[in-house]
Amino acid sequence: MIQPDVDSVALQDDVHIVTAATRHRFRSGYWSPTWGTRAPDDRRDLKARCLALLLAIGGRGVFTGMTALEAWDGVEVRPGPIEITVDSGGVQVQRADVRCRRRSLGSDDVTRVNGLPVTTPQRTFVDVAPLMDVPRLVAVGDDLLRRRLLERADIDEVLRRSDGQRGVRAARRARDLLDPRAESPRESIVRAIIIEAGLPAPTPQVEIFDRYGRFLARGDLVYPDLKVVIEYDGAHHLTRQAQAHDARRRGLLGNDGWLIVTVVPEDVRQPHLLVHKVTSAIAARHHLSR
Repeated sequence: MIQPDVDSVALQDDVHIVTAATRHRFRSGYWSPTWGTRAPDDRRDLKARCLALLLAIGGRGVFTGMTALEAWDGVEVRPGPIEITVDSGGVQVQRADVRCRRRSLGSDDVTRVNGLPVTTPQRTFVDVAPLMDVPRLVAVGDDLLRRRLLERADIDEVLRRSDGQRGVRAARRARDLLDPRAESPRESIVRAIIIEAGLPAPTPQVEIFDRYGRFLARGDLVYPDLKVVIEYDGAHHLTRQAQAHDARRRGLLGNDGWLIVTVVPEDVRQPHLLVHKVTSAIAARHHLSR
């Protein structure tokens, strides 16, 4: 495994090991990310917590799973224990708010982010597969692809080495649905739900023009041949300004013959509602074309 110069990185971030002799220096303005360490009160971020843990255990470990995904600024972040992996023959880390596993990771699976040893984006993608459903995993992968942190071939290489690992089947399914054109996690989730239901795959982020070549809108998810646009309305659409903008652009699309399917958070929480909306829109278009 790749090991950083933990001491120098930690000192740059003002993270310290404390002893009985030095504890008095850190009584005011510091907190303890893990037993035997101190960090400034204003440094309660992931990096400070991870650096403190590495210092405490002598630097022998790699951050994996959801902790690695958070280090990569992934779109799926959940509060929880720090996840760290040590070599198969290493000493198990037993500390509060730490989840440790023993596993041998090769150099191809490990890199550094902000001085922290973490799994690569592709290894992280496969490792978090058991922790979420396929649509959410697609959102994770779309984001990593869009930011060019990995390519599909990178995922394929990890999958070839991961036969038998928990979640590999889901990772393979999600890999086949990835599209770097997606611009938001919700858009990715909606697209994955639609495809998983057996419906045709809509195209993300399509610029729509009228028959005179005038720009009308950019659709989140589009069936160009059917003139169907699927749009997700999140909280940012609730302001008066956003509603006025949406009404104008949807009016332009409607006048040009486009059918708009509006998706709301409840449709994502209950996917059958989303599938019914899209199925009905497709059926309506097919009926009109007869």
